[in-house]
Amino acid sequence: MPTDTSWLDDFLPLMRCPDTHQPLRHATQEECVKWGVSAALTTEDGSQQFTIDDGIPILLPRISR
Repeated sequence: MPTDTSWLDDFLPLMRCPDTHQPLRHATQEECVKWGVSAALTTEDGSQQFTIDDGIPILLPRISR
């Protein structure tokens, strides 16, 4: 059963990628299928993806080594 993420629409204009600082948007259904997730946020250019797990976007930066 999908979790309600409508609250995210109020905060999305303020949210940024922790790595590139680009604004985030909801991923399209096609993008989610491609990445194998049910819901996600992505950067404007689509270079970074953040899964939405139980209605909570997981916005962890990538670790460089």
